[in-house]
Amino acid sequence: MTDILSTRHIPHPADVVFAAAHRIERFPEVLPDLDKVTVLSDDGAGAVTSRWQGTISVGPLTRRISWTEQDHWDEQARSCTFDLIEGDMKVYRGTWTFSPDGKGCLVELKVQFELGIPLLGPLVNRIVDQIIQQNCDALLEALDKLSA
Repeated sequence: MTDILSTRHIPHPADVVFAAAHRIERFPEVLPDLDKVTVLSDDGAGAVTSRWQGTISVGPLTRRISWTEQDHWDEQARSCTFDLIEGDMKVYRGTWTFSPDGKGCLVELKVQFELGIPLLGPLVNRIVDQIIQQNCDALLEALDKLSA
């Protein structure tokens, strides 16, 4: 299992950045490896179930992956926890936090995952770990644009 940590200061108020992150269906606009996010249900009180589809390319190997996750958005705490319901990953869970920081917001994204795709060796798994880290970093960078 891999642990990913990505942090970024975004020069917008924490409430604005939190609201931008909550619009998960916009993430494919800013993440090239993410093809589609579909919100399946939203109870209006923070529980959101969504279906995600993406593509992982490692050299000549290209694999489409998909998963369903349950998010719990806490507006008061400006945080989100998410957990895998089903999909191509064996483990996928994490947390977002959005903390006021001077004239902006410090965003922290922690992700634990394990692909669970048979026949991937340690080298390919390390490359996938790098791709996931790059995607987390790119997502936080894109939140700056999505928050504007």
